[in-house]
Amino acid sequence: MKKHAAAFVLWFVVLWWLWQLLVGEWSHYEWIFAAGAALVAAVLGELAVSRTSGRAVLPVAVIKAAPTALGMVFVDFAIVMVALVRRTEGVVRETPFEHPDDEPHRTWAAIAGDWSPNAYVIDIGDGKSVTHHLVPKDASQSPA
Repeated sequence: MKKHAAAFVLWFVVLWWLWQLLVGEWSHYEWIFAAGAALVAAVLGELAVSRTSGRAVLPVAVIKAAPTALGMVFVDFAIVMVALVRRTEGVVRETPFEHPDDEPHRTWAAIAGDWSPNAYVIDIGDGKSVTHHLVPKDASQSPA
């Protein structure tokens, strides 16, 4: 119980100061808003830790693909700008999902796959990934 309380207080303090840093204003209203947001986020974080018994699975293969996905954001932005000028119609694609088909891998792949402005992850499951592309390009949906 002490461990959860210490983690809660630590998250609350860190998130409160993060709010102050990002908002850039020092007033009583911001202190109250920061406390409310930090309280909600710290409670949700501790609930997540309690439900998973502190064992979060981080899929290494998907996380290793994240830098590539971030780099594709700039390439895809240019592709989308050209496609918007040309008024091209998007396509829905179904491709094989090359990572283990469990919840942590699907979740992280969907998050990283949605970074691209060109690809939107619709569904991942049963060994396949369904994505919408403005311009069909395999690298846009990586790692999904």
